[in-house]
Amino acid sequence: MKNSVRYKRRSKRSGAVKRRLVALAALAAIAVAVWAVLRPHAPPAPVAAVPVRVATLAPATPQPAPWSASAIAQLRSELNASFASALSTRYSLAVIDASGRVIYADHDGDAVAPASVQKLIVADAALGMLGPDYRFHTLLVAGGAPANGTIDGDLWLVGSGDPSLRSDDLRAAANLLSRRGVHEIDGSVAIDASLMGPPEMNPRWDPDDDNEDYQVPTSAVSLDDDTAEFRVYGGSPGTAARVAVVPESSDVHLSGQVTSSSGADSVVIATDAPNEFDLGGYVPADTEEKFRLPVHNMPVYAGAVLENMLADAHIGTTNAPVVAKAPLDTVALWDHRSAPLRVLIQHMLFVSDNHYAEQLMRTLAIDAGERGDDADGLAAEQRFLRSRSIPTPGLRVFDGSGLAQSNRIAAITLARILSDAQLRGPGSDLYRLLPSGGREGTLADYDFTSASGRVRAKTGHLSDASSLAGYVTTKRHGRVAFAFMINDSPGDPDSAYVSAVDRIANF
Repeated sequence: MKNSVRYKRRSKRSGAVKRRLVALAALAAIAVAVWAVLRPHAPPAPVAAVPVRVATLAPATPQPAPWSASAIAQLRSELNASFASALSTRYSLAVIDASGRVIYADHDGDAVAPASVQKLIVADAALGMLGPDYRFHTLLVAGGAPANGTIDGDLWLVGSGDPSLRSDDLRAAANLLSRRGVHEIDGSVAIDASLMGPPEMNPRWDPDDDNEDYQVPTSAVSLDDDTAEFRVYGGSPGTAARVAVVPESSDVHLSGQVTSSSGADSVVIATDAPNEFDLGGYVPADTEEKFRLPVHNMPVYAGAVLENMLADAHIGTTNAPVVAKAPLDTVALWDHRSAPLRVLIQHMLFVSDNHYAEQLMRTLAIDAGERGDDADGLAAEQRFLRSRSIPTPGLRVFDGSGLAQSNRIAAITLARILSDAQLRGPGSDLYRLLPSGGREGTLADYDFTSASGRVRAKTGHLSDASSLAGYVTTKRHGRVAFAFMINDSPGDPDSAYVSAVDRIANF
């Protein structure tokens, strides 16, 4: 049995397929245009005057000085000193200068456990294959336009793997249909999650973490990071606390109770089966506590959520929700576009979102015209690496996020990815999508000194693996790319990384 005791203080952390998507997207555009003509429009807002600016010549940016042999030798000496107390027998370190030359390497071709710096692979491949402006589309489609307030037949929710879709988006869709006069669906809510294949959970992941919000299902229909929020409200001491699940879904079942107490605080929400939750423990009287836990069987779960939201919008359904593939000859009633890919990737890298990484990896397979599963997503990543001539000594990856303990990557692979992205230009710019050291995201608590404000990087942590990979701008030699990974460290690898990056910044 897994439980959520530790949750409270965890930081919230093929051709036919393509033709079908194109057809659905085209229908979506037509439907949106029709609705736009029929609904009343507000008068256009006045165009604001654009202030005239006088161009001034900026001072020329000095060219970075090339790394001399003596500077490289000094760099090696200083980095060796930084890492001395943290190295074990399993580590991999590499630094590449602005021209693409390796200037520091220590076991750089040895593949070790990367933890979350592995997300740099899917981030780079997604930018290169899909483009920074790519958007996911989630559709509501029917067999025809509503007539007399009724949708004749099923209403399909068609997912494309958007990792950022929220239940509030579905609620907005239900309310939109209601405002347009729909009050009855003479059929079922049908969920089409066929673009991504099973399994929902990667078999290489630790099953002991299946009740943690950082290890959740992967599905073409993803909702709220495939989690639900459990709100526990304490009442009078000795009474049962009220527990609400948001969003409400008939597919989530609760048993047991949390007891209100005069001071004890030990809420337990455990699960032995998908979407079956056991309540226990105590919550202080007159308090509210929130827990976010994974839900499973996403198509079934999402169908129950959407049906409930339609009911709240006074739209009835004749039959119970089903999981079914939408036919091609449908009319789109709602088209939800995600934020651009660059925004999604920035979120993923800032907070190390495992779910985003897994959804993006499977999307690479869909874009390549293959099954949207892990195997084809991983194959798409590796084809991209080969197309960019990225060296991959010892590479073994089993997911997109780095959660699997059996993943292995060499520092030279990650450093080359970072260097190549920088040399390719703005459309593939990973630099601006990474958090700033000591200021943002998972790097907020890193105590950089000379590198503060000059380093952007991705962190990684598993039980026996620590890593840091990114960019640091030096004083005289421009921006360098680095990848540091240490497994089974006898010391403090994070402090060693900070020291190493600070020393690089001073060159």
